Amino acid sequence: MRETYFNGLVVHMSMDAVEDERGALMPIGLEKLDLRPQHAFLVTGRPGAGRGGHAHRAGRQLFVCLSGEIDVVLAYHGETVHATLCEGANAMLVSSPVWSRQNYRGQDPRLLVLSELPYDPGDYVDEPC
Repeated sequence: MRETYFNGLVVHMSMDAVEDERGALMPIGLEKLDLRPQHAFLVTGRPGAGRGGHAHRAGRQLFVCLSGEIDVVLAYHGETVHATLCEGANAMLVSSPVWSRQNYRGQDPRLLVLSELPYDPGDYVDEPC
């Protein structure tokens, strides 16, 4: 599965796990995405909770849903897209200045975020562009 929004500024994709009797291993092909993370964080959301609600002035972020389901609202130049991170479509590469908000649902929702740039609160844009 691979879908793009906003002329390629957002790529919604699947990162498939390799499973056997020991469990699962999900490779994250950063080289294929040309992504060199400088900052990473894990969000454990309570079902019904919303997080994000901002854009970044620069850089890209890779969202990887590790469990549960996460509805993502994306906005760019007056257009809004709703997408769901879940099994079969568990990753999304979001480029600046796309605004996003994540709404957590399902069993134990967890989101891994890999960012190209170090954390900088001055990089946040609260309103969609």
